[in-house]
Amino acid sequence: KSDMTLHVESDASYLSETKARSRAAGFFYLSDRLKDPTKAPAADASSPHSTAPLAFSPPSSVLRKVVSFTTEAELAALFYNGKEACPMRIALEELGHPQPPTPIVTDNQTASGIANNDMRQNDQKQST
Repeated sequence: KSDMTLHVESDASYLSETKARSRAAGFFYLSDRLKDPTKAPAADASSPHSTAPLAFSPPSSVLRKVVSFTTEAELAALFYNGKEACPMRIALEELGHPQPPTPIVTDNQTASGIANNDMRQNDQKQST
């Protein structure tokens, strides 16, 4: 078990750029908190290593296509961040840190439902 597990938090800003475009961004961090990534790690006074997660963030990106709804921007951000995570996962594995499936979190319930196959796009009324 490695304490260098990649986690991703994904977000989008809808219609925040010129020409009605949106922006995708992500927050990436390494941590051993697989069960509940929202729970703060317990400090271990006997450990010489810090239990705080190592955080980094790839540059945000303006989405090339105009999207119609907030959920579409969030789904595009999930795709963008998943794509950015792939080479990081490979590098971590090559450095001896095996990676379970990378948790990617979004703050949009509809986008999460669609991405996790918990709902179809037509199940929810879209809102902007």
